[in-house]
Amino acid sequence: MPSIRSVHLLLWAVYALTATTHLGAMMMDAEMLRRLTQPLFAPLLIAVLLTAAPQRSRTTTLLVAGLLCAWGADSLGQLAPDIFQLLTVFGFLGALIFYSAALYPVWARSRDAMRIALAIPYAGVVLGLFVACADGAGPLLPAVAAYALALAVMTFLSAGGNGLTWSGGTLFLVSSSLLAMDWFLPGASIAFSTELVMLTYTVGHALLIAGMVRAMPQRRWTVCAPGASLVIVES
Repeated sequence: MPSIRSVHLLLWAVYALTATTHLGAMMMDAEMLRRLTQPLFAPLLIAVLLTAAPQRSRTTTLLVAGLLCAWGADSLGQLAPDIFQLLTVFGFLGALIFYSAALYPVWARSRDAMRIALAIPYAGVVLGLFVACADGAGPLLPAVAAYALALAVMTFLSAGGNGLTWSGGTLFLVSSSLLAMDWFLPGASIAFSTELVMLTYTVGHALLIAGMVRAMPQRRWTVCAPGASLVIVES
């Protein structure tokens, strides 16, 4: 019977294969394959998270809630293309709020001054992008403003966690920025922008979850060394 760590690593491999297949389907215009693979991202990351977490905690619950919101944005838009943008914005807005709540304790106990200082310009990037895209957002402007604020907060908090969360948050910012330019910035033209959105999104999401797994005090396959004491960080 495979160990829980082997299952965890296998799930990472399946996620990587699914993301690669999805990107390949986009480049080959294989619409059915693209539609089938995109809703699998969040469930696979939930499985990755749950195979690592030794017990249910506030952080795990928040991350699962965020992944469920991301799943809604990835999946429900395909069922209701007429309101695709609205569902995507609100789905990922919910994901960003849950991720920020999960990241805050990690940021608070392991804040790195250099990473925090480097994250400050992110707020300027988000603000500048919002101003540029405001005219094209139309009735979605309040939702886009809330999303921009949540994105800036999540990126800032991810920078104060560890290298993986920092990289994941940065790629999430890049993905959201490219998507906003595609939707709301008339005249913007970036080669392979759709593929780049999904590449940065899938890799960024994976790095964010991997960083949160690394930040766990214990994982299912770790065992306290003889004589070591276990410090409970959260309930």
